[in-house]
Amino acid sequence: MQSNRRAFIKQASAIGLGVGALSLTLTPTDLMALSPSEGGLPELSRNAHLLSRTSFGLNQESMRRVNRMGYRRYIEQQLNPDAIDDSELEAYIDEYLPTVNQPIALTRLQVRARQLPRLRVADELAMATYLRAIYSKKQLLQVMVEFWNNHFSVYHLDGPVAFLKTQEDKEVMRPLALSTFSQLLHASAKSPAMIYYLDGYASTKEVPNENYARELMELHTLGVDGPYTHHDIDEVARCFTGWQINQRNGQFRFNRRDHDNDEKLVLGHKIAKSGGVSDGEQVLDILAAQPETAAFLAKKLCRHFVADEPSDSIVESTTGIFMDSMGDIKACLRHILLSNEFINSQNQKLKRPFHYMASVARSLNVRFSDRRSVRATRQMFDSLGQRPFFWQSPDGYPDVASYWESTTGMLFRWNFVNDVSFANFPGYRYRLDDLIAKPYTPENIYRQITDKILFRQMSEEDERIMLDYLSDGLEGNNVSPLKTQGALAIAMGSPYFQLS
Repeated sequence: MQSNRRAFIKQASAIGLGVGALSLTLTPTDLMALSPSEGGLPELSRNAHLLSRTSFGLNQESMRRVNRMGYRRYIEQQLNPDAIDDSELEAYIDEYLPTVNQPIALTRLQVRARQLPRLRVADELAMATYLRAIYSKKQLLQVMVEFWNNHFSVYHLDGPVAFLKTQEDKEVMRPLALSTFSQLLHASAKSPAMIYYLDGYASTKEVPNENYARELMELHTLGVDGPYTHHDIDEVARCFTGWQINQRNGQFRFNRRDHDNDEKLVLGHKIAKSGGVSDGEQVLDILAAQPETAAFLAKKLCRHFVADEPSDSIVESTTGIFMDSMGDIKACLRHILLSNEFINSQNQKLKRPFHYMASVARSLNVRFSDRRSVRATRQMFDSLGQRPFFWQSPDGYPDVASYWESTTGMLFRWNFVNDVSFANFPGYRYRLDDLIAKPYTPENIYRQITDKILFRQMSEEDERIMLDYLSDGLEGNNVSPLKTQGALAIAMGSPYFQLS
């Protein structure tokens, strides 16, 4: 293990120096092993661990905030984001990414008149999501918006979803990400993006479409092993006939003429005839109240915040909170974040690509200098395999390390952090002098990297390797800016940064 770790850091050093193409000889397990030594990765502080899981990356500003407020008070502040001022960020998004907040009817007209490419609408929402992940003070809200967008996943470039998703993100996911699951479920079901993506717009009493009914139970509520039959799928599909999209304004529309008004039976619950739009609403209430839904959502939340394979105890206790609070999302999060299972779960989550890219930008306090960054960021999302809203099937991006830790995936991460660290990534800029203060000795640079980037110490062996790297070719007492940038790339490409 130790020899592999040394090789990993030396290979990353070569990337940081721009020495040339990397010849990968290590397996993904070698590259992302949890411990550089027998004792495992040195731990983060409790506050740093909280931030690592409830934000898109540690930085000095956020650490000062949580240290000043304390663990519990910080959680409560993040659970109540309306009191947090993000107006400067939102004004920037309004100015530079105008389709994100403009009326959906206007966007729809511009797209249909070919005045606005669909790809630009998709790019602007993805970039706004990325900017919020980097700069927002409402970090837990941004984490939960991503969580629910992934849970209720729709593919962004599926026809009009390109602009309908922007509407859904603004009107459903952001305002309801910390509300109740039932509220979210109802809003998602009436979202034109979801109605189009899962073919609900074409579901009529003559030909009910099962796509939404199936995914509603399998992916949104009960889970793949839930207590439903194919007959339940058929009955739920009948309940949602006539749920369509108003072609004039892009909003939800119920078409009574296309709705099946006969009696239905869903999970043993009778849906009386002539119920109209309430048929589908009753189904949503039934599904939201099922204990299997509580267990499914509790495990998914615990997997996201605690570990890829969370313990039965934290899943069961979170399920109880979900049931007792009628799906209150804040109550579930509060319970998870205050639990011993969460506090003791360090180094069990690998940052997914979107999280990794945002955390690099947050750590360096990156600023975007021009619109080249939009295209370059999209291309990097694609290279790493996690462009926002771009997973084509309705199950959403995987939330376990085993999917993301391929050798190719690690190489693209290293390429990204190398380019950003050396200011070679289009439109990304940061000030090295604002991050690393004098004196520019190997020891001081190493200390500042561990204090300001990693927020933890390295093992003794890795500390020596990093100091050897910084000291190599030293002229006088000062490490060159180029070498310092290389050290930043090594640190942010390492498991100390990629694992939380």
